[in-house]
Amino acid sequence: MPPRLGHNPAMMRDACPAAASPESGFRTEEDHFFWKALVELAAAQEASQGELAAFAGASQGYVSKILAGKQAPKPALRRRLAAFFGLSYEDMLAFGRQRLDAAPYLAEEGVSRRCQVREPAYGGSEAAGRGGETLRAMLRDLHAREDRQSAYTEVPLREATASMGGGSTETGDRTLSYLSFRTDWIRSKGNPEYMTVIRAFGDSMEPTIADGSVVLIDEGRRQFVKNKVYYLRYNGQMYIKRLVDAGGRLGIASDADANVLLVSDADDFEIIGRCVWTARELD
Repeated sequence: MPPRLGHNPAMMRDACPAAASPESGFRTEEDHFFWKALVELAAAQEASQGELAAFAGASQGYVSKILAGKQAPKPALRRRLAAFFGLSYEDMLAFGRQRLDAAPYLAEEGVSRRCQVREPAYGGSEAAGRGGETLRAMLRDLHAREDRQSAYTEVPLREATASMGGGSTETGDRTLSYLSFRTDWIRSKGNPEYMTVIRAFGDSMEPTIADGSVVLIDEGRRQFVKNKVYYLRYNGQMYIKRLVDAGGRLGIASDADANVLLVSDADDFEIIGRCVWTARELD
């Protein structure tokens, strides 16, 4: 059986930042929703820290910190942990939000109902008794919804932007919304778990990518293939550009003109992912 995670009265929702514990790994409500779902699902399915760590490709000590609420995992690890339960990351968040809203609150002086959160006992009686049956029923409902929605896959639209001109410094990982793609189509392009959508601005990649387009990025495809379009970092700026072989050297090219910028060993350069699809609103 996994170890118990005891009550932590200092663990508060993001709506009350003044009451947050300095040891808490939560920065946003999204962090808290994910943690709530992870802890309760792990308890309901009697998943050990070792099993979660092995599946997600993380150390058991790191998983222990996540379960204790001391560490908020990165997006890729969150998706792998969600996959352990057969869920998408988005459904994990919805599950956690539902469980937090359903949890009983005991009024404490000076703390509103929205801010006060009762923490579960990891592996405790709630998971083993009637509460555990409720969790399993909710999990079955989530899986049923996954099956119904399997024809489409949601991909997060990130806060980050890319320039097709002078460069962008916006690299935020926050999710603004989701775009739905046909599952069969997007899987033909790569693994959706590694895909994100960003907005691109500028005219240097026209007519291939127009100013203001949304661009689907496959971050699992970072290898250089000549003449393909990539989302990349170059000397602290984020770009969408075509990468070319310029006489044996790597070149950054624009589709709108013949300019090619050669990449040197001294440059800060990284391929973030390949651009696989684009669309934009019509005026």
